Amino acid sequence: MPGESKALDAEPIIANGEPGQTPLGPPSLAVRLPEPRHELLAPGTQPVAQPAATLAANPPGESATEPTTDPAPAPETTPAPQRNETPNPAPWLIASGAFFLYALLSVLRYERRESMSWDLGIFTQAVRAYAHFQAPMVNIRGQNLNLLGDHWHPILMLLGPVFRVFPSPITLLVAQSFLLALAAVPLTRTAMDLVGPRQGYAVGVAYGLSWGVVQAANFDFHEVAFAVPALAFSLCAYIRGEYRKTVLWALPLLFVKEDLALLTPVIIAMVVARTRFRGHPGRRGAVLGLGVAVGALLLSLLVKVVIPHFNPDGVYLYWKDGGCLDPDQHAGVGRLLTCVPKQLLDGVGVKERTLLMTLLPVAFIALRSPLVLLAVPALLARFVNVEPSYWGTDFHYSVIPTVVVFAAAVHGLVLMKQSREAADRRGKPLPSLLPARPAAGLRSLGDAQLKHGAVAMLAVGAALTQSFPLQDLWHHETWFPNAHVAAIKRAEAGVPSGVTVETTVTMLPALAARTEALWIGNPNVLEPPEYEAFDIDRGGWNGQASALAFVRARHPGYDYEQVFADTAENVYVFKRTD
Repeated sequence: MPGESKALDAEPIIANGEPGQTPLGPPSLAVRLPEPRHELLAPGTQPVAQPAATLAANPPGESATEPTTDPAPAPETTPAPQRNETPNPAPWLIASGAFFLYALLSVLRYERRESMSWDLGIFTQAVRAYAHFQAPMVNIRGQNLNLLGDHWHPILMLLGPVFRVFPSPITLLVAQSFLLALAAVPLTRTAMDLVGPRQGYAVGVAYGLSWGVVQAANFDFHEVAFAVPALAFSLCAYIRGEYRKTVLWALPLLFVKEDLALLTPVIIAMVVARTRFRGHPGRRGAVLGLGVAVGALLLSLLVKVVIPHFNPDGVYLYWKDGGCLDPDQHAGVGRLLTCVPKQLLDGVGVKERTLLMTLLPVAFIALRSPLVLLAVPALLARFVNVEPSYWGTDFHYSVIPTVVVFAAAVHGLVLMKQSREAADRRGKPLPSLLPARPAAGLRSLGDAQLKHGAVAMLAVGAALTQSFPLQDLWHHETWFPNAHVAAIKRAEAGVPSGVTVETTVTMLPALAARTEALWIGNPNVLEPPEYEAFDIDRGGWNGQASALAFVRARHPGYDYEQVFADTAENVYVFKRTD
């Protein structure tokens, strides 16, 4: 899609940000931008002509980190340099490396049958239905449950054709790895173009190693993977001033998950505020507030109308996780004002650690950009939840805040670079509202962040790999499954395709790809299945004397015969005989 600004003669931007040299690298590193324009300033101040290099990432209406009040001469224009038509492959190479790591990690976990939850089985069953042009009826989640009545994620339909060709849970894992890695492309490219090549490489690799993304790749499968590249492309387009792309990339968020739909109106409001209300902070604030309000209304529509429409009981199943936010529990706004802060403070130590760990991979540079506020809704939704498993750094819950803070970090580096370039042209530091000594300290910190921040991000990302799943690749058992896994795979082979089978989490994904699978932990099984396949180590016997007694007790009045057993590994398959 073409850029948003018309090509005019202006100072070229090059990788290291120094004017007057011939730019190296891909066409995106040499951008001709509009003439500088003045902003509305406070009374008593003089307008400053913004250089073309500044406008590349900070279009009119966006102030740099440290505003100036003294006039500065406009840069001299130079002829547009000849474009280099050879694209820089670095962003795609970095994304390819990340994809390889994510796919390797997730597929090896699947081959070890170490699913953390029923999610991979649930989404395998849903995508299998889409592949055959059927509604996503997912018996694992609840017999005769349309999965759109659980969460709003119609974007999963895109995986249907791929699954039709490759009917395996591995298809979902590879697709998720691709989506997570794809976000490295806009992050790397934007940092390269607007900050510098070396910084761009460091930012891209740091994203690829970041624990929040690695945790998502390691956790079975989840629909939020679709939101990761969409958010990255949208926010990077916003940083570059490509507003049409910003909006277009934000639109898919409406179809990923109900809570992510909140971000689309907010991002659109950001674009409207920046392009239509430059120099009017009050109106810009009103537009942003309107975007938040529209997002909240859209979220309310999805959880109160759309999702209950597909749910057999006509309800949204997750109100209870919100504690006093549950409409059946709270008693008006007054109670909400007291109980919501209490829920936010529950487990505050764990939540503080999660917040710290979210900002640490970007060396806290994200705090230099207002884009970091887009991570707040996802963090608040987790922290207000009454279920402690949402609060920490496990599973996939941190991937959305991670991609937001990386985009904010790139934006923060761009803003700091603008500020330093403006100071260099003036020949003295930019004035600050702070006292002299704190202002000088803040400038020194900014200089250090601009010079070493990207490398610090890379160093932190590499160091944290020793505390998160990438370090599993160094362990022998990661690559060579044990006898228990071999027994599980033999049991799976003993279940014919197309039958109904009740099974444990270890076998759910593989069997969901070719049978009508049920989870053995669900109490709402309406009709006894044709097969029972389970790993006692994961399912438990519920106090029964034997595996057969366990099956008979689970389905009284029906009899089953054993068709496979590995008593040493406690893995069994039974077939219904009546």
